[in-house]
Amino acid sequence: MPPSSAPDPDTPEPSGSGSGSGSGSAGSGPRPVPASADDGAPEPSWSDEEDGAAYLGELIAAAAAGEELTAQDISGAGFGEDGTAHQMHPGPVLATLVHAATTDEKILATLSDDDLIGVITAVRRIGSFAAWAEMTAIREYATRPDSGRPATPGAPSASDSSPAPGGAAGGRARGRGVDGRDPNAALAGLPGRPKVREFAAEALAPDLHLTWQTAADQIVYACAVAARLPVTFAALRTGKIHPVHLRIIEDETTYLDDQYLPEADAKLAAAAQSKTFGELRYHAHRLVFKLDPDSALRRKNEARKDAHVRPFREASGNAGMSARELPPDEVLASWQHIDQRARDLRAAGIPGTLKELRVIAYLDLLQERDTRTTPPSPGQDTHVGDLGDLADTSDFGESDDLRDTGGPGETGDPGESDETGESDGPGGHGGPGESDGPGGSGGSGRGPRNGPGGTGGPGVGSRPAGDSGPSLAAQVTLTIPWATWQGSSGTPGEAGGFGLLDPETARDLAAAAARHPDTRWCYTALHPDGTAAAHACAPGPHPEGPPDPRTLTFSTVIRGPCDHAQSQAGYRPSRKLRHLVTARNATCTAPGCGQPAARCDLDHTTPWHHGGLTCPCNIAPLCRHHHRCKQAKGWWLEQSEPGVLRWRTPAGRTHTTTPTVYPL
Repeated sequence: MPPSSAPDPDTPEPSGSGSGSGSGSAGSGPRPVPASADDGAPEPSWSDEEDGAAYLGELIAAAAAGEELTAQDISGAGFGEDGTAHQMHPGPVLATLVHAATTDEKILATLSDDDLIGVITAVRRIGSFAAWAEMTAIREYATRPDSGRPATPGAPSASDSSPAPGGAAGGRARGRGVDGRDPNAALAGLPGRPKVREFAAEALAPDLHLTWQTAADQIVYACAVAARLPVTFAALRTGKIHPVHLRIIEDETTYLDDQYLPEADAKLAAAAQSKTFGELRYHAHRLVFKLDPDSALRRKNEARKDAHVRPFREASGNAGMSARELPPDEVLASWQHIDQRARDLRAAGIPGTLKELRVIAYLDLLQERDTRTTPPSPGQDTHVGDLGDLADTSDFGESDDLRDTGGPGETGDPGESDETGESDGPGGHGGPGESDGPGGSGGSGRGPRNGPGGTGGPGVGSRPAGDSGPSLAAQVTLTIPWATWQGSSGTPGEAGGFGLLDPETARDLAAAAARHPDTRWCYTALHPDGTAAAHACAPGPHPEGPPDPRTLTFSTVIRGPCDHAQSQAGYRPSRKLRHLVTARNATCTAPGCGQPAARCDLDHTTPWHHGGLTCPCNIAPLCRHHHRCKQAKGWWLEQSEPGVLRWRTPAGRTHTTTPTVYPL
């Protein structure tokens, strides 16, 4: 293609000199061939930048005609310092040159170090442009007006229930991320007043292989940087800064008063072009504090609203707990209290380093116990709190494995929907204390009966006499192969919301849950492919541990064509049907959603009031958010066979989810 037709993004930046290793030659004759590194001849040089652009035009025309570019072509393109390609903005021409240089190992091997570094920096610029392009497209999709496309004729587009009270506007604006269900809450007050259409994140998430929350975060971020930091965003588009630079600037200016934004945007966009990530963070922090000293207080107060404590799984298989965004004085005082408690333990003769004793003191305080009078069991400081709803697995014949899914059920806020989102309060379904069901408060928010605020004992540390191990109330599904529980298998277990468990930890947690009176036991037999084959629940507590599954009666989990033998006349599924459905689909059945079924509504795929059956082939768990999404105009959902759900978005894209595959 002629040089004059090259896209503007591919033109080199103005430079005082057009010479260097990357200049090209003008003219219609053969492309100039730079001397090879070993022939001693000088490389050709050109005094005019236009000649370099013309040479690149010839290279691209040759590539477009199907010719393979050579090492001499790439070297002559000017990837070296001050060369033509080195100064080029990302675009199709630069991408073509980089593709030719990096996909042929022979070319890479012959490039000089100077040219090779130029290729690497060119790839970095293209990456910056790609990040800009993705955010720009995401912002366009999310903020364009709804088409008003009606639901597919004849297809169910509304659920059995009405949307939850408060709708999407219930979230509060935060400096970063999305709170609640609507990204608009986080974009309130942005220049240009961008408005995100409802369920845009949910439609994008499956194709991007993200959760809807992460997709919503990306929408908010794309809209925010484009509106608040136009100069920095433009620098990303031209490859002058890295996406991490943009992220740092956005983070540091989140709470900066709008009147100072233009100045900060321009100065930080310029500074980012020559600073490392750490240097930019320091520079931006100082600049923001200088421009708006009050922003530091606003950041601290806003972040404190997100204070939380959570357990998590370490990469090693151990566990941790984190407490974030707490008042500094409270944290320092608490740390001092833990440290003093550890020193008291050492004075009482408890063995261990001060570091180890702090761990014991920390767990003592959290569990309201005193190791000085009741020593912990071996390995106790590695246990995770608040897990239960035990799962066991055993060989059932030669082809079926048995796995406890830990009390399938569902919870919801009464009054939000007339779908089966029951609350696990007293007398409800799936709550602790019921004699025929699996354990677990199922996310009802009710504490263990022997815990603080409970009804059954003096404190969390209460245990059966003679047993000094921790006691864990049934709260989260714990899946353990029966053979692992028996000690004859090394197959790992899994704890919902926590992750994989090595066999020793799995047995420890099973034993801990057995000590708690609220724990109930459910079992799911598996097909060879790991999907649920049958399900049974053991009535009553079993403090001695999981009962032998061979003493229980299992019900088949229906797959394939459904004969409606398990259908029910009423609207609300029975406990047995709920357990069969949530053993089959252990999480929300929307694409990419990992919300446990115990915290989901049981939704009639074809609404009850439209003739939908209360049957395994028409019931599936949906979290409250995706339950609302299903109801929205333009969305369509069908259950082609029990547990197989096909979603269609307003854009016409389809995504299918299938029954849970348990680890064998």
